[in-house]
This record gives sequence, C-alpha cells and structure tokens, in this order.
Amino acid sequence: MTIGSIDYVSSYFKYKTLTPIRSEPTNKALKTLQKELQANASSVETDLGSGNHGYLGLVLTDAEYATIPNTQPFVPPTYPPPLVIPANSTPIQALELKEQYNEQKRLYLECKNVEKALLRHIQEAIEDKYINSLVDEYTNLLTQDVPTIMQYLFYNYGKVRSEEVTSKEAEVMSMTWQPSDPIVLLTRPIENLQKLAQQAGIPYTDQQLLEKGLSIIRSTRDFEYALTE
Repeated sequence: MTIGSIDYVSSYFKYKTLTPIRSEPTNKALKTLQKELQANASSVETDLGSGNHGYLGLVLTDAEYATIPNTQPFVPPTYPPPLVIPANSTPIQALELKEQYNEQKRLYLECKNVEKALLRHIQEAIEDKYINSLVDEYTNLLTQDVPTIMQYLFYNYGKVRSEEVTSKEAEVMSMTWQPSDPIVLLTRPIENLQKLAQQAGIPYTDQQLLEKGLSIIRSTRDFEYALTE
C-alpha cells in the first residue's frame, strides 16, 4: 500500500467525524474540536517528536508541545532534494542512498497527508462563513496549518463569556467527591474553572478557589464535622 492510498480517517483516527459546529463557534465547541483533532493526530504513529504522541505536533503549537513531558521538538519533515548518487558509489552505497531518499520522501508525504486529513475535518466541522478567509480560492482548501487555524478561531469566536463561567461554576459546585476518590478528581475541575475564568478576564483569587474546594469537601459527611471543629 502506498502512502497516497492510505485512508487515515478510517484506518487510524479515533473520531471518524468531528463534532459539527452548526452556528458561530463558541469556546466550548472549539475546545471539543481541539481535543478531537489532538486524539486523531495522536492515533497515527511516528518517530517525530520522540515518537510517543504520534502526529500531535501537527495540532499543538511548538510551545504547547514543549510542555508535554519526555518529548523532543516536533519538526515536520521537508521534501528531500533530488537524489544524487556520486559516480564513484558502489552498488551497495547507491542502494543505501536510494533507500534513504525513499524513506525521507515517505515520511514527508505521510506527515502532509495526515495534516491534510486533519484540515479537511476542520472544514467539514465548521460552517464555511467562519473560515472563508483561510480558504484558498483556487483549491477551496485551508491554507494554514492546524495550530494557526485554531488560534484564529479561538481569537475571533472563542472568547469566554461571563455566563459560561457562571454555568461552569455551578457544575463544579454540584459535583460530589468521596474520600476514597483520587484528590485529582477534586482539584482538576477547580483548576479548569480557574482557567476558564482567566480566559474570560474574571479570575478567582486563591482564597476563593480554596473556599470552593472546602465547600465541596463539606458536602461529604465524613469531613463535615472535622472541618467545622
């Protein structure tokens, strides 16, 4: 099977179809889109970027990818220059040069085709009018890379409204947490709430976050008396 004949969507991607956004994109909808793109990109194995996260580097910015533990910079391959075999090469050396060239070309085409599949998914998920400025008039395809497109969408349509923070806070405060549960199940929702509030420009203070955590714990009877003593 040649690289060009591989259907990465059906063969590898976790999400065969991304969750559609059939109106103006919201922060929540774009976050869902981002997560699904990350999962799909990670599903195709490669040695690039340390080889632990597939093609995730096609979706994240360099700065975001650098925050992942035990990774090396993700550098997409470039198309190899024309193959030149020195006249004094032995048959074995010539064969090795051809194999190296073919492998470089294979890796380049694989990376580009995975990226094209991700870009097509974005076009299918979002209404044309919200991404028209990013589409080439001749090919009718997105011309930028995935991180640039996602940054554009978040900047223009992904601003967090105060009512979204209020809704998220109500969701967090209604959660239940038991002493037998990992502490991360308590802290992560609060951390995510703070990130959302920061994006909206109305961050919580450390004291407010602490009080919210204690309030959730107080709803657990095992801690009720200890916290009020």
